[in-house]
Amino acid sequence: MGVKVTTLVDNCVKSRGILAEHGLSMLFETQETLFLFDTGASNLFMDNANALNKNIKEIDYLILSHGHSDHTGGLNTFLNTNTKAKVICKASIFTPKYRGTRENGICDIEGIDTSRFIFIDKLTELTKGFFVVPDIDIINNKDTHFSNFELMTKEGRVPDKFEDELAIVIEHENKISIFSACSHRGITNIISSVRKDFPYQKLNYLVGGFHLVDSPIDDTLYISDFLKNDTPDYIGVCHCTGVESFSALKNEFKEKVFYNYCGSELIIHK
Repeated sequence: MGVKVTTLVDNCVKSRGILAEHGLSMLFETQETLFLFDTGASNLFMDNANALNKNIKEIDYLILSHGHSDHTGGLNTFLNTNTKAKVICKASIFTPKYRGTRENGICDIEGIDTSRFIFIDKLTELTKGFFVVPDIDIINNKDTHFSNFELMTKEGRVPDKFEDELAIVIEHENKISIFSACSHRGITNIISSVRKDFPYQKLNYLVGGFHLVDSPIDDTLYISDFLKNDTPDYIGVCHCTGVESFSALKNEFKEKVFYNYCGSELIIHK
């Protein structure tokens, strides 16, 4: 069946029986392995999974894209429900995060059992053809989304450059598909970093939040120009991309662009 990707949580929904929230969670299913990419902002991913007949207890890996609460809000619920999954992330994910006066990092850190966590710092193949990419270089400074985000360090609060961010790559036939969550370090930088390890494969799906919702339209046009030189077969935007940016990308790339609603299903053939 290849890889089936079901979006359990997104800001938008168009199906009856499931709900939306400001957050993101995606389920990846192969014949052998189940992966969950983020847990959304709350326990909603569980409710939507149940409504879509997905068994959270059977998931083998939870991959955390970065430490923001709208991507890790269901972490404790997941760990209490699923007793076997390994959690894949970067070690810096637990650093307290802020946006203005609001704390928006991982909640209830003290109660988390980290014995199930695997901290990665290099390209990691979890199962054949399914990779986690933790090394995202800032190649294009224009395509970064750090404004008003901070970390708490021993020296006090400092700008957050999202060193904890990672992405997913699925290699299939002579193609790759890239999945990002928020793209704080920039979707063009994510693609460029992936290309260091996968330089020749055709880019099939590019799916995720591009963090353009509060950005000027020039930022979207910059990404659009970049994608003209490495155009995916399909571009699925969601979460923090913004309706205006979705429309601008749709206008440029036409039928290649779709909105990856909560409840959407994709099939990536292997």
